[in-house]
Amino acid sequence: MMARRGQPFDIVARVLNERLRGSEPSEQLRSLVCSRSIGWDRVVGHASVQLVLPAFAGALRDLDLIGALDEELGAFLEAVHAANVERNCELSDELVAAVSALNRAGIEPVLLKGAVRLVDDLYPDHGWRMMHDLDLLVPEARFAEGIQALQIAGYALRGEIGESVPVRRPNGLVQVELHRQLFLRSKEVQVLPADEMLDQARLVVHGDVVVRLPSIEHQVVHLIGHSQIRHFGHALGRISLRDRLEAAALVHRASETLDWQRVTARFTRSGYRRLLLAFLLSLNDSFPVTVPMPTEIDPLTALQHWRIALQARFTTVATIGLWVAWSAMKLKSQVTERDAGRLRATKNIKRLVFERGAGRRMVDAFFNRAPRPW
Repeated sequence: MMARRGQPFDIVARVLNERLRGSEPSEQLRSLVCSRSIGWDRVVGHASVQLVLPAFAGALRDLDLIGALDEELGAFLEAVHAANVERNCELSDELVAAVSALNRAGIEPVLLKGAVRLVDDLYPDHGWRMMHDLDLLVPEARFAEGIQALQIAGYALRGEIGESVPVRRPNGLVQVELHRQLFLRSKEVQVLPADEMLDQARLVVHGDVVVRLPSIEHQVVHLIGHSQIRHFGHALGRISLRDRLEAAALVHRASETLDWQRVTARFTRSGYRRLLLAFLLSLNDSFPVTVPMPTEIDPLTALQHWRIALQARFTTVATIGLWVAWSAMKLKSQVTERDAGRLRATKNIKRLVFERGAGRRMVDAFFNRAPRPW
């Protein structure tokens, strides 16, 4: 475990981990929070960047540690948590409105990602989870009907129709994304086919609507796959604290019922075994969970684990690492696209470098359009 007592990452993770396991802080944590050596501006900033600031605030309050902080800081954290509770209550209303439209068409959507947290009470309270939209999965055969049902209810399309489609109602708080697949490429789909999740999701009545919740196994697999494959977390060497927290909470809830052999088999058959191992090793860095691991870790997985740990704790390393990884990904995609998917790397790189305007295009691709690391 690459923990550093004074690193913002480890302080935030320690608070969240102890709250997940109970409502009484350890003496070591109490001593840490009361220490005058902590730069709370950096800790709060890190929690915000990692999308866990409301959870961090709620955990400090539940552990009765808010009083150990500066009065102004404590009041700020209380306000952040209260604001997210209010926002998530409003998001719950948005969810009910969208699901009502689908239910009227005879469609019972499966809730994905943050939308599940509005229903399943995974966290100590509804103020923990931050989210910016609502994701719903419907059967492929009912996808067009689902879009039509939402349009009849006043929702407008906010993008092109593909494997998913974003919609929003007038004055709606957030966008609703309707999915018919969980992943895009056939290799990724093998990790978790949408039909399998739909078949095994359980019915739940939420207010006046009926939804389906994925199994814990499917939630864990989708969380890892979505963050590390779909959003390139593995390539970038990045696992957010929000994803680690959610994975740990799901594992705690599943206890001994989660079949890790089956989870491992899903990623292995799709060629993502190293990705899974790196995620689980990194999860144990911040939220120790009972997960069976192989007795020996191959050097590349160990190197990826080390890379993720460093980038989580040191801003400079994270910034450099993200730029390098993103640039390599952009170059690889350009090389591939140049020959209609046929990898003729040497020939394509020469064309990329020596064609007229190549320098401008590469600067634009590698810097102007790359995601910022903050």
